[in-house]
Amino acid sequence: MARPSKKIDADALVGEIALMRSPIWQNGKRKVAAIITEATTDEALLPENAIALVSLTAFPADAPSRVMVDVPLYRTDPDADVFSSAWLKTARA
Repeated sequence: MARPSKKIDADALVGEIALMRSPIWQNGKRKVAAIITEATTDEALLPENAIALVSLTAFPADAPSRVMVDVPLYRTDPDADVFSSAWLKTARA
């Protein structure tokens, strides 16, 4: 079944701020700020409901920055059991 197409420009995502969850930070219970450094919107590579596949530089508090590669990006915070995942930061997030 084809996914509905809401085309997102991958180049427009580069430099955007995202929040992410990863099992390396308190087993996914901690949300960490990150900057999107690369993005692809090739639908053949995307997990279900993801809008892009991104590389991020994350900035956890009290730790050196960490590069994360091939992390699915969602419009909003996905379920807590989706690791590693990122979503676009909104004014409320």
